[in-house]
Amino acid sequence: MNAISKMSRPAVLGINFGQSYASIAVIGKEGHANCIANEDGERQIACAISYNGEEVYIGNGAKPQLVKNGKNTIIGFRNLLGHTYDEVDHTAVFAAPLITDSETPAYTVDVLITPPAPSAPSTRPGSVAPSGAATPAVREPEPAQKTITVPEITTLFLSTLFQSATDFLGVQPTGTVISCPTWFTSTQRDALKSSAAAAGIPVLQLLDETAAVLVGYRVGLTEERQERALLGKPEEGDKGDREDRDKTVVVVDLGETSLNVAVCKTGEGEYVKLAQGRETNLGGKTFDDLLCQHFAKEFTKKTKVALTIPCAESSSQADKRAEAKLRLAVEHTKRSLSASSGAATCAVESLKDGMDLSGSINRMRFDGLAAPVYRKVADKAKAVIAEAGLDISQIDEVLLAGASTLFPGLSSHLSLVFPPTTPVTSTLDPAEVIAVGCALQALHLSELSDELKVEDVLKLAASPVDTTAAPIGIVVPGQQTDDLLNAVVVPSGLALPVRRRVEIPVAQGTEKVAFEVWEGKDDVKVEIIEREKEEKSADDEEDEFSDEEEEPEEVRTAITKKTTLLAGLELALTDKSATSVLFEVVVQKDAKVTLRLWQSGKESDSTTVSI
Repeated sequence: MNAISKMSRPAVLGINFGQSYASIAVIGKEGHANCIANEDGERQIACAISYNGEEVYIGNGAKPQLVKNGKNTIIGFRNLLGHTYDEVDHTAVFAAPLITDSETPAYTVDVLITPPAPSAPSTRPGSVAPSGAATPAVREPEPAQKTITVPEITTLFLSTLFQSATDFLGVQPTGTVISCPTWFTSTQRDALKSSAAAAGIPVLQLLDETAAVLVGYRVGLTEERQERALLGKPEEGDKGDREDRDKTVVVVDLGETSLNVAVCKTGEGEYVKLAQGRETNLGGKTFDDLLCQHFAKEFTKKTKVALTIPCAESSSQADKRAEAKLRLAVEHTKRSLSASSGAATCAVESLKDGMDLSGSINRMRFDGLAAPVYRKVADKAKAVIAEAGLDISQIDEVLLAGASTLFPGLSSHLSLVFPPTTPVTSTLDPAEVIAVGCALQALHLSELSDELKVEDVLKLAASPVDTTAAPIGIVVPGQQTDDLLNAVVVPSGLALPVRRRVEIPVAQGTEKVAFEVWEGKDDVKVEIIEREKEEKSADDEEDEFSDEEEEPEEVRTAITKKTTLLAGLELALTDKSATSVLFEVVVQKDAKVTLRLWQSGKESDSTTVSI
């Protein structure tokens, strides 16, 4: 059992508050963050609230109300926070419409309210109440209208999440980190904070969704450093492992309503965002549209009952109700397609005009329908990478987030776009990774030392940072080729100040070690590989397509060229049995670079240069 499992963990939460779904993560006894289910057994909780008479449905139980009670069902309210009525889209087809006479976006829903019972007649002191007085009749609920604003709806929804977590933990959480879209303005962030505070949630931080993904996957931290980070231990004897710590990653977050792509440089648990992009018309609802159109055509073909999806605002109520039913059904179909390689079914009773729908679709057919969506996701990723001034070959890893990235076809398509050496990672459940990242961040903030305050740490994290403008690496005389660095010690784009150590192997009996330290330039090497022509058989000679030549293959490799010599270092080894020396580079914000050589745990040589 490691040291983490022996520690008592504080009761902290991570909440992924999405536009369509939310999830809750807590820290377990082993120090791991895991998503929990609410009282209805749901880990992905629909951001929906429905009023039906005296009943209020919150979460997944509210979604079916869209069919017969859409005008009293509220969905998609997160993105309305911090906006006025004129700034938002208010053309919802199924859900409750926004009212026009409110500066803050608000809804009016029909409810049943029981009027208060009439007060008993007063009697004077000393007098006796008349005998046989009639018992006041129980008053029946009366129809009424209730106006509720978007901040109030948000508070109500967040309070249910917080209560579910409290019931699960058995104690009230002491700190919570809530995810926040990258593109949220300061006004929207303040509105979210206010709604959370009104729900009684102790908010430690609103964490950028991209950062939550990086924290969730623990990018830039080796397993040992992850444990040290959780335990708050110093980096004693840290030898580097640069390939595990410094990465250029692409975060592809495909949620229910939008696609967000970010290119980040990560290292030492810090990240610098190089570029980001967003598509508001691409997300899980795009897959819903494809499936709804597919099954609508199948329904029309079998029953001869016309059904066109998506419905226009002027469509009949029958069509709107049919679409609402079908959209609820295809959500289950999507889950089946992402979890199983077999065929997924879709069944709806009395879809339209009393006719039932019963159909199925296999993953191959679905991938064929979704291929244009996969291409749009890949194209957006390539565009953001180009905006960051990088080539696809310079990306170390692609991280997937959002429930819509669970389709294997999307991962396969991205794997073909990026080089074989660039993994497309979904080691965590993409639908839960943001909540997990928020929980880990809440744990980190709750375990800060007494000298550090959360407010000071967050203020420092939000301040602009200087970064390394060019990579710094070493060249061993006689071993370099094509003016390339033998090894990069400090990549470009890392937050300053930065310190990196690398272990340089030497042969036993070596008396002296010498190498040069260079500033470099990231570049891409392009090789054209001609495909070998296969010998034709007798059957191939008759084939009219056999004369077509295959196009040559283009191989792109990330390289680092040397540009400026910083220093030359030479070290006489006093210990002839040594098999390695330790080389350290420290880059300060004032562009000073300190180079040190360590031998047998002691500093043997150092120099400082300016860049």
